[in-house]
Amino acid sequence: MIAVLTTGVIALIFLSLLWGPAGLDWHVVEAVRLPRVLGAVFAGVSLSIAGLLLQTATRNPLADPYVLGISGVSALTALSFYLAWRFLGVEYIGYVGGALLGAAAASALLLALAARATISTVVIAGVLLAFMSHSVLQLVLLLLPPDELGYVYLSLQGAFSAYPPGPLGYAAAALLLPLLITAWGYSRWVSAYIHGEEAAQGLGVPIKRVNLLITGLSAIFTGLVVSLVGPVGFIGLMAPHLARWAVGSHRFDRVLGHTALFGILLALLADLAARALLPRDVPSGIVLSIIGVPFAIAIFWRYGR
Repeated sequence: MIAVLTTGVIALIFLSLLWGPAGLDWHVVEAVRLPRVLGAVFAGVSLSIAGLLLQTATRNPLADPYVLGISGVSALTALSFYLAWRFLGVEYIGYVGGALLGAAAASALLLALAARATISTVVIAGVLLAFMSHSVLQLVLLLLPPDELGYVYLSLQGAFSAYPPGPLGYAAAALLLPLLITAWGYSRWVSAYIHGEEAAQGLGVPIKRVNLLITGLSAIFTGLVVSLVGPVGFIGLMAPHLARWAVGSHRFDRVLGHTALFGILLALLADLAARALLPRDVPSGIVLSIIGVPFAIAIFWRYGR
């Protein structure tokens, strides 16, 4: 299965790089299509692993950075730090720093709630968090002066075309390797969470350390995606389930690689669909939401009965 998924990913990457109105114009390939492909790969890997971590830690099949409001809070804090610096003269910690702080706070809140409440309570809390952050974001956008609205609005749409070209984009992509190695290094401990924290602790898992790891990795993955391409939904929900169905296992360590590959496939397919099927280039996050909502309903129906 790994070989099939890898072949599919490579084929879609080449198709994304070589296909377009400008043909094989290598300047366009390097300056426009390559950053867009890197953005899709970066978001696909990051959000799929963040979703897998959250679903395993909370034992919640609907856990996803977007659905549970982590992406929304991350975008809101990033925008808040930017605007505070822009208009109030507050020391700027960077758009990325704001996104990471927001994602860390939301992740920690949901994991703490998952240790004390039922799955349905965590889902409701996450959805409410998503609604609240979305509402505040819309209010902020309405209050912005027109000359600031364009840049801010584009940064919140979840478009892979917003991924930065050049050294910054390559450096961000290179961060995926140590993050994935870290997730793999702790994969057996995270796998023990499938039966709950108490069972994992009984197996000798250092709960506090692993909770910190899960929170940190989920926040870093989500915060980086939000800061580089904007909030992108439902990859973190769909990719882990597709991986489990393909592998036939719910263990974190056995589905980690498959989840990352499914995440890349979903991101690239959504991006190609947006380019090929729609009359104008729209953010891929919109396409993923159109696909992801019915998928989420199906998951809810399956596990909620």
